[in-house]
Amino acid sequence: MRPLLGHMDNKGIFTLKQCIYSPIAILNEINNFPGSDYSYYNNDLSKSKIINNLHKLFKYCVNPIYNEFKTIGLSSVYRNKRVNKLLEGVEYSQHIYGYAADIVSTNPNLPTSEIWNWCKLNLPLYHQLIWEYPEREAYTNIPENTNNSFSWVHISFIEGNNFKENSVSSLDPKIHNFYKGEEIYTIGDFTHGIKEANQSLIESE
Repeated sequence: MRPLLGHMDNKGIFTLKQCIYSPIAILNEINNFPGSDYSYYNNDLSKSKIINNLHKLFKYCVNPIYNEFKTIGLSSVYRNKRVNKLLEGVEYSQHIYGYAADIVSTNPNLPTSEIWNWCKLNLPLYHQLIWEYPEREAYTNIPENTNNSFSWVHISFIEGNNFKENSVSSLDPKIHNFYKGEEIYTIGDFTHGIKEANQSLIESE
């Protein structure tokens, strides 16, 4: 199923409804609302903290990206633990705290590499910027009501911890080999420390 896309409204660019929208949560009747994971032992998962994190994420990262390109959508923002597990996210995913957003291009002429490169050059603060699975189809090429995977850009903001890690994730060894260097390292599907999202890697296939 395709993500709920962004639109302008009288309060801002994206709504909280879009931030918590999850087809897999709906399918499994899961309440994917901030605070649904809160416990006495983990105050970081309280509704107020997650909402505050989302405000900062959008203020410093997502809204500037939208203002630059306009034709973007959100494929995943907030996920509670149950939703994150069903999506096979890492246990302590940034999404469960409201730190991260996954962004897709809704313009066939706007590749995710261009969004990634703009973020690296123009956003003064972010925690993590990942060019996710660039070898996959563009979002605009995926038919509606299918579960086919597409490429996206992961961006996160954590107040006081924005060291700007720049990465690519891929199942294609060619992409990881291209970025080999002294200050670049690969762990699993991720290569960290890249300086550019090189679209020619995809167009040459």
